[in-house]
Amino acid sequence: MPLKKKTLKKYREIQKNLLLLIAIVFAVWGSLARAAGTPAGTLIANTATLSYSIGGVPETPIASAPASLRVDEIIDLTLVWQDGGPVSVASPDTNDALSFLLTNTGNGTERFALTRNNLLAGDNYDPLNGGAGAIFLESGLASGLQTSGPNTDTLYAVGVNDPDLAADASRIVYVVSDTPAGLISGNTGLAALAAAATTPGAAGAVPGTALAGLGTGGADAVVGASQAQATRTGSYLVSNVALSIVKTVVSVLDPRGGSNVESGSVLTYRITVTLSGPGSANNLIITDPLPALTGYVAGSILVNGATRTDVVDADNAHFSANTVTVDFGNTASPVVHVIDFRATVN
Repeated sequence: MPLKKKTLKKYREIQKNLLLLIAIVFAVWGSLARAAGTPAGTLIANTATLSYSIGGVPETPIASAPASLRVDEIIDLTLVWQDGGPVSVASPDTNDALSFLLTNTGNGTERFALTRNNLLAGDNYDPLNGGAGAIFLESGLASGLQTSGPNTDTLYAVGVNDPDLAADASRIVYVVSDTPAGLISGNTGLAALAAAATTPGAAGAVPGTALAGLGTGGADAVVGASQAQATRTGSYLVSNVALSIVKTVVSVLDPRGGSNVESGSVLTYRITVTLSGPGSANNLIITDPLPALTGYVAGSILVNGATRTDVVDADNAHFSANTVTVDFGNTASPVVHVIDFRATVN
């Protein structure tokens, strides 16, 4: 019997040391598990069980108290200028938008405050806050900035409608500017957008800074590599290019070889697009829905004398939805583009 008590005491010591080791392992693992993958506030709980025998007789297993950890919120974000190049503007001009993409790269829901800065060095002029508003949040109802109508994007006001983003969620933000008069082609204007987490003490803090109880679900918050803030700059380019478009019927061929407009006549349409003056036009696209009572002649599109296919492919023209479309992309001035296609009278 004394031997059994001594053995039991030994097992109790083993149990105590084992539970202490389990607690240490969980604490270390918890400190390493603060990654953006697991949602913030997630409770990680585990219970260890010790089974043993004494003198060949199985004893009642002993369960540890639960070792519980709650996943911290990592506060992080990215901000990307989306336009891919300077946005062309006239002088004067109004409500020209720079597009930015704000993404919450943390693991919990976070709110961000937005500000813009027009007073940057390295440009020729300072863009003015747009007449419709300085910053807009994309509504998702239509692509591109919409300042009026049923698809109007949301005018932003700091502290009123700060974007509240779930983990991995994004929002398009527009910085809207007016361009003053008196500028010349080639002048550039810079405007920056800044986003900062609104969690107290997060923005600008050293990465790894812990904010007790301020994370999602009451978890601690930890400042990520971005320091919970980001600033990106976009640019405008003054381009005083003038554009014109003219559409004409250059020929009519009736079924008998004459030039009468009647059922079965083939009409050849010509669209002439002219860019003049210094500068360039971005995203230059011509669309021409066919007139009523006519039918498109397959394979008849010519762009600057070169044949184009009707389908959407590598060339810059196609016919679909009863419309001829030609995409010239970013086009430097001066230049003249000529588009021809044929249609029959029904």
